[in-house]
Amino acid sequence: MSSTLPELADFGPVIRMPRLRDVRLTPRVQTLIDQPVFQRLRQVRQLGPIHLVYPGAVHTRFEHSLGAFDYVGRFLVSLLRHPSLKSSLTEEDLLTVLAAGLCHDIGHYPFAHSLEALHRQGQDTPRHEDLASVLIHRGLSQVLEQDWGVKPERVVRLIQVKHAHQPTQVDQILAGIISGAIDADKMDYLQRDSSHMGVPYGQSFDDGRLISSLTLNNAENALAISAKGKVSAEMFIFSRYMMFSEAYWHHAVRAASAMVEAALADHVKRHKPDPGQMTESLLSLSDDQLLQHVLDQSPSDSVAFRLLTGLTGNRRILYKRLVTFSRIYNETEKQDAYARIYGADSQELHEITQRISHALSSLSGRTVLDGELLIDTPPRDKDQPETIDVIFGDVRGENSYPLHKLSRIVAGVHSDFVKVVKKIRIFAAPELAEQCRRQQHAAEEAVLEAVLA
Repeated sequence: MSSTLPELADFGPVIRMPRLRDVRLTPRVQTLIDQPVFQRLRQVRQLGPIHLVYPGAVHTRFEHSLGAFDYVGRFLVSLLRHPSLKSSLTEEDLLTVLAAGLCHDIGHYPFAHSLEALHRQGQDTPRHEDLASVLIHRGLSQVLEQDWGVKPERVVRLIQVKHAHQPTQVDQILAGIISGAIDADKMDYLQRDSSHMGVPYGQSFDDGRLISSLTLNNAENALAISAKGKVSAEMFIFSRYMMFSEAYWHHAVRAASAMVEAALADHVKRHKPDPGQMTESLLSLSDDQLLQHVLDQSPSDSVAFRLLTGLTGNRRILYKRLVTFSRIYNETEKQDAYARIYGADSQELHEITQRISHALSSLSGRTVLDGELLIDTPPRDKDQPETIDVIFGDVRGENSYPLHKLSRIVAGVHSDFVKVVKKIRIFAAPELAEQCRRQQHAAEEAVLEAVLA
């Protein structure tokens, strides 16, 4: 298959994009992104409440989706230089992965990750991956079939390949362009988020060098990189590490996210909305509209009301750090406290929160109200390293090594990510935090004792 698709051309109409490359615009791309189900992404912020800490981070899933689509095209152009892949991929294969790259976030809705976290509490909130399938079949089937000449169900499979049953070898390769250790999605969002947030961390890798090194692994069922891309891959993974450490999981960002998650949890628990009706509402609201909707439906003495009055309208009242736990601490008690919280289910977390609230009520001389104390735990799904093979060619043939075993940098980054970046923080309402700071050591001891009780 030759790379003569207009989506892969170096010239033609473009969509002007901020900071990064402009994106190739063809008639079928225009038709797809003009569909209401895709235009909806204009009202979903890429980074949720992060703009409360980094004011420039108000970009949307719509913008990122276009950027990821552009990177899918760049990945394909590089991979099509390999004769075996060029001869085995059809035009339909290429168009399918381009469409999947464009639609990979189609199921996102406001604060999706915060609502999806409620599954740990037994709440039936919609998963954006499941919604992607529904929305593609409901709103994009005709365009994909008639304008793109691809099967909607295959587009969905590429987006959801981790959950697919026995994907074909070609689909495994194509899906790796969208989701893998080094993929088009991450390559766009690291740089785009970094640029909008005003920090340099996500732009510290050579995307051109990395893309030009793309190849297939020895089994020819997944992406790999040639030896010339090793350093660029290390820089890419280190950039991701820095973005999580210094931006995505900045303590003030985590405070805002914890407040949103707790408010939404209180709302869902109080109103027990029908899953279907909740999904339709989420798909029709912007970030700000959703928070205002929850606030309007919350009694003035509720947790949701107390939290969202600090995040809506013209107010920005973020909770403050009270205690931080990390796996890097040498003290056995603090390590035990981390393990206790990290491994706790929703009921155990509730009991720990109640014990801490009781201890701090005694210390501060005031009753700690529900929702004034929040335990923020990092996601459990990032403990295992994503890896990619590095291919070395020599006179004996090609040898392959997993990057995380070949590179001390990558191995060290993963170790530090788990031990240092994945902090557990206990946040408190500003007034309570200020009272506890006057007795900081006593407050920390009270919290530690309550966690380990």
